[in-house]
Amino acid sequence: MYRNDVERKLGVSEERLNHAIKVMEKYHYFENWIWYRLGPTDLIVLFNLEFVNWLNKVYFNKNGFFLDREIHFLNAKIKDLENELGISHYEKNYPYLNVKELQEYFDKSNSSILKAIERMNKKTDCKCYREGKLYITPIGVKWLDQNYYRKSYIKELLNYKKILNEKENKND
Repeated sequence: MYRNDVERKLGVSEERLNHAIKVMEKYHYFENWIWYRLGPTDLIVLFNLEFVNWLNKVYFNKNGFFLDREIHFLNAKIKDLENELGISHYEKNYPYLNVKELQEYFDKSNSSILKAIERMNKKTDCKCYREGKLYITPIGVKWLDQNYYRKSYIKELLNYKKILNEKENKND
């Protein structure tokens, strides 16, 4: 789609669209969502429909939190790519982890992990004790990954989507 058409369709200014492009480049740095062509008199900017969809469903949609919308968008795209490639859905396995192991797993400080566990306990009880040590169940580790440390989860989703895109490009 032409840039002017996207601005009109979404009802946004050039300045807001430029800011959206900067945000997109931060998260989706490997995507080929924008093409530049030299026209007879000026530069023509074309956007991939997936980028327009991302703008509409993630960036300019104000329902919920940005990172939650990003996760939902990525999960939907990954599911579409897996179906297209005939690959079974990838489900990450989470282990039982104690506090020290959680620090290494998420690369976070002890205080950050304890705060995350405290917030997790408000939503769900995923603690257990083994040999006198506090452990977080796989359901709790998954909750922490997908709901508390969402930025690292988004990076994992983006890396997996990148692998799927490469497989799709090889098949074309």
